[in-house]
Amino acid sequence: MTMFAATASLGGAADDMAWGDVAADGSLETRSLDVPVATARGAQNFFIPNPMDSHDWSHTSVVRNSLFTELNGTSAKVKIFEEALRPIFSAMPKDSEGRLNSGTARYALHRHFSQKHGWSIKGLEPAGAAWLSSASVTPDVKDITKYMVPSYLQQLLAQRLGVSGFDLHSLSTLAAVIEHMIHAETISYVYSIFTTLGLPIPGRRTEKEVDDIVDTFMMVFAFGINLDVSILADVQKAKAHLEKSHSGWPQLQSFAKEVKQGASVGRDLDFAGIVQLVEKISQGYAKWQGKDCKRVKDELTAKPSYQEGRVQLSEVKASHAAGGRSLFMESFQDFEKLGVLSEGSEAEARLIIPNYVNSQSMCLSTASMYTVCCVNECDGLLSSLEREVGGPSAEPAQLARLVAALPGLSLGERLILDEFQGLVEASGQISLHGPKLASWMHRAFPLECPAPLASSKIANPKTPDEWIGESENLEVKNLEDMISEVADVLARYTTMGKEAGAEILVAEDPVSDPSVDVVSHVIQHQQNFLPQSSQHNLISTVVRLAAMLSMMGFVGVAAKSALQVTISSSDKLQKGLKLDKDFV
Repeated sequence: MTMFAATASLGGAADDMAWGDVAADGSLETRSLDVPVATARGAQNFFIPNPMDSHDWSHTSVVRNSLFTELNGTSAKVKIFEEALRPIFSAMPKDSEGRLNSGTARYALHRHFSQKHGWSIKGLEPAGAAWLSSASVTPDVKDITKYMVPSYLQQLLAQRLGVSGFDLHSLSTLAAVIEHMIHAETISYVYSIFTTLGLPIPGRRTEKEVDDIVDTFMMVFAFGINLDVSILADVQKAKAHLEKSHSGWPQLQSFAKEVKQGASVGRDLDFAGIVQLVEKISQGYAKWQGKDCKRVKDELTAKPSYQEGRVQLSEVKASHAAGGRSLFMESFQDFEKLGVLSEGSEAEARLIIPNYVNSQSMCLSTASMYTVCCVNECDGLLSSLEREVGGPSAEPAQLARLVAALPGLSLGERLILDEFQGLVEASGQISLHGPKLASWMHRAFPLECPAPLASSKIANPKTPDEWIGESENLEVKNLEDMISEVADVLARYTTMGKEAGAEILVAEDPVSDPSVDVVSHVIQHQQNFLPQSSQHNLISTVVRLAAMLSMMGFVGVAAKSALQVTISSSDKLQKGLKLDKDFV
């Protein structure tokens, strides 16, 4: 099994992991794993730095097959997507052939899934992926991080169609493929749950069995339990740990039961019925977590310094609620990386409320292809303008009339038109997705519309111009740094607060898993020679390797393979993926 991740550098070499695995012919091969993926069983999985790591990969064959299924299948689903995407496609800037470039296409897809389900598809939202002009995956790559899947899909589709841009049909095809992959992944999780719980696939399950399946799905979906390395006892221990240690678990269970009752699916379900049920649960997850989005606004707007969508950072303190997640836990440096602060020192800085609400810090990670984030209320306002204008730009008088009719705006059309004169571009019109209108929308709707970032390095876009690269002089964060920062933020809500370490990686029954003893020995040996910053990566990689070999029945080979783990600095980072940093 060859693992692959985005490289640490766009231009040069960096340290990466080399490890051994068993080839089909029985020979031992050395491969590279640029981003180690931690793996742990049951409740132990809650204590690793990012429990979703094991779920953040897609096999390239799955991506290709999903694409070809939609290309070769019936066009009914694509037709539905065409109707849904037509308004935003018409409003997006296009090339001379009427096609969207790759970054603009990803923005349009993000808007669709965000407004429909509250999903932020991995690889569509973060800025590092939004501005890559190409992402070439070589044939020997077997697995890629989900943050590269949209770019990889675009590459495959562009090659298949022989074009560089995306018309409405190809954009709709991409949407259909993403939905297909999410559905297929859900089926896979449900199948793994059945086998782990020891339930037969055929037939109907009792109400008690359905409840157990749903609970296990929520542990996988919301907390990242990896069933590939877990048995029934591990799942039971994980559930007991959540019931004892996580105040939000009862609420999560109640939410799932409410969806089940509202779906009127009956007391016992077959496999297909359970798949439909958990899909309804995953689709409602965004609405369920939306209470935290409102809580942020309520708490910040109540601060004494609140004014025009901003509050003094010195007044922002950590907030805790029973059954809810902790908010405002970030440091000043974290806030800066998120792009949610006005310019100034730590003592002078002000927190921009809509930027924070729409940042990764307010998202919840899932084991699926998406994270669940707060609804960007500005997107709804912008959608109204896009539908009426039907193009990427509008005359100032027309736009002033449309904006004056938006809910929550107290400015008159005449005043708006006067202000719009300064937003007119050389064409005599105002771009709907440019930085000038984005800044004006923030002033007019300070709690709904994010402010364009003032800094030159973009970590996470919140306004259309930043997303599709229309702003000038923007420096894009490289892809692996972006993925790392996103993972660090999201992991806060899936870990149980305990620092990861070698002690949590040792099995309770070492005799039943000799590969873990091998891992412990290798860790102790190698830590004497590695800097502190590299030790955790070593632990994660060795454990993942041993777990995979153990699952495949190669426990005897685990020691030999694990001992081959080395730290090397080479140009292998460029082997599997070619990244061009140019703006699209």
